[in-house]
Amino acid sequence: MNSQNPFPIGVPVSGEELADRETELQTIVKEVESGGRLFLISPRRYGKTSLLLEARRRLQPRIPVAYLDLFQATSLAHFLDLFAKAVLESVEGAVEKAIRVAGEYLRAIRPTMTVNPQGEPEWSIGSSQQQADLLELRDQILALPGNLAKRKKLRLAVFMDEFQEVRNFDGLALEKAMRASFQQQPQISYVFAGSKESIMWDMVRSRKSPFFRSGPTLSLGPLPAAEFTRFLSTKFKKAGMSISKEKLGEILRLADEIPYNVQYLCHALWNVKQDPGEISGGDMARAVKYVLSAETAYYVSLWDQFSLHQRRTVRALARSGAVAPFNKTFLAEYDLGPSASVARSLAQLLKYQILRKAEKRYRFADPFFRLWVQTKIA
Repeated sequence: MNSQNPFPIGVPVSGEELADRETELQTIVKEVESGGRLFLISPRRYGKTSLLLEARRRLQPRIPVAYLDLFQATSLAHFLDLFAKAVLESVEGAVEKAIRVAGEYLRAIRPTMTVNPQGEPEWSIGSSQQQADLLELRDQILALPGNLAKRKKLRLAVFMDEFQEVRNFDGLALEKAMRASFQQQPQISYVFAGSKESIMWDMVRSRKSPFFRSGPTLSLGPLPAAEFTRFLSTKFKKAGMSISKEKLGEILRLADEIPYNVQYLCHALWNVKQDPGEISGGDMARAVKYVLSAETAYYVSLWDQFSLHQRRTVRALARSGAVAPFNKTFLAEYDLGPSASVARSLAQLLKYQILRKAEKRYRFADPFFRLWVQTKIA
C-alpha cells in the first residue's frame, strides 16, 4: 500500500485532489475572464482557498493572478506590502525584476531583502510608517494593478483571501479607497473571498458599505453527497481499501458534510487501518478517537475561554442539536435561564465562529468539537 496518506489535510489542494466544485470553478473563471468583481463567501473549512488556487492554476499563464491571504497582514502597512508584492510578482515573475519595477511605480519606498527563519530570501517594499506617507503610498499601491496592466497591455486578476480582514486595518477608509481605485481599473478582475460570513454579507448588502452591490456573490455550501461519496470511494480504492456506501454516509454525517472535516476523518481512517481491505465499524471508531485525541488540547483551550453560561449553551446544543434553543422546555432541561441570556451566549459563539446559523438551526462550525463535547463533557 502507498506510504503517503491520500487524504492530505491542512494544506490547499488542486487538480485531481479537489473534490468536484466544477460549477463554482467555472463561475470564478468566467467572472475573471469577463473582467468582473466577485465576492466568494464561504464558512471556514469548506475549501475556499483550494478553490481560489485551482482557479488561478486554470487561468494562468493567459491571465496572471495575484493571490494574497489577508489573514497574514498585521497592519495597514503590512497589507500594502503583501498587496504590492503579490501584484508585482504575478506580472514580473523574478523577484529582482519585481523590485526594480516597484521603484518605478512607487515613490519613496525602500525595498529590502531579508532571509526568513527557513533560510529563504524574502523582500519587502519598505513602506514608511508615517501616516501621511502611508496614505499616499496606499493610493499608489491600490492603483498598481491598473498601471501595470496598461504598461504590459494585459489583463490581470487579483484574488484577496480572507478579505473581511481589511476592516481591521483602517476602518471603512481603506474600503472606500479600494472602491474608488478599483472602479478605475476595467482591465483588472477582482475576487474578494472571506470566511467571516456576517462581515462579508454586510460588505455587499449594507448601503453604508463602500462595496455595496459592487459585484455578484458566490456562496459555498456543502458538496453534493452523491458526488462527494463517489470521489471518496475512488480515493480509497486507489489506496487499496474498499468502503461501503453506509460507511461513506457515516463519514459525511459525522463530519456534517464539511469538506475539511470529511477529509480529516478519511485521513484518520487511512492512518489507523494501514492495510488493504474493507473498512470496518471498528476502523471508524478508531478514526474518530484518533481525531478527538489529536484535537483535545485545542478543544480544551476553547472550552476554557467560554463563560459558564456559554459552556452550558454549547453542551446543550451538542447534546440536543436543538433547532429552537429558546423553547421553554429546552431552557429548563439544560438550566439555561432566561432566553435573553441564551441570545447573548449564542451571539458570542457565532461571533467567534464556534457556531454558525443555517436555516434557523445552530450548527457547530467544527462538528468534531461537537463530538468532543458529547463524549468529554458530562
